[in-house]
Order: sequence, then structure tokens, then C-alpha cells
Amino acid sequence: MLHIEQMRMQLPAGFEQRASTIARLVGESIAEIHPPENRVIDRLSIGHLQVSPNATDQEIAHIVAERIASMLGGGI
Repeated sequence: MLHIEQMRMQLPAGFEQRASTIARLVGESIAEIHPPENRVIDRLSIGHLQVSPNATDQEIAHIVAERIASMLGGGI
């Protein structure tokens, strides 16, 4: 099980109104992540992502969740 206490996103201009929806969708997507081992990580940074301005909130959330999963060694 994956538990995230806080998520901080830096979005490009024009995405401000989409932040809460993207965060919610990321949460839903990462609920499917099953890390291979139990551990505590104080901080995880996925770095910058290239996202098309035309990408849907769901597409952006999926990209973020995939990056998180790959960094944890799990899959979605």
C-alpha cells in the first residue's frame, strides 16, 4: 500500500485551475501501485515532465503516477 501525506506540484502557467483535479487523479492512479517492499521514503521527486498543453488532466495524472511507480519499482 502506498500512503502519501503531501503532494506538491509546480505547474506551468494556465494550469493553476487544473491542479486539484490532477492531484486527485494522481491519487486515484497511485492507489494501483504495489511497491515490491515495505519502506518509508521521506521525499520523492519525479523531476520535470514534458506535457503537451492539450493533454487532459487524466493523461497528466497517468504520466505522474507512472513516474512514481517506476521510481518505487512497482507497476500500475
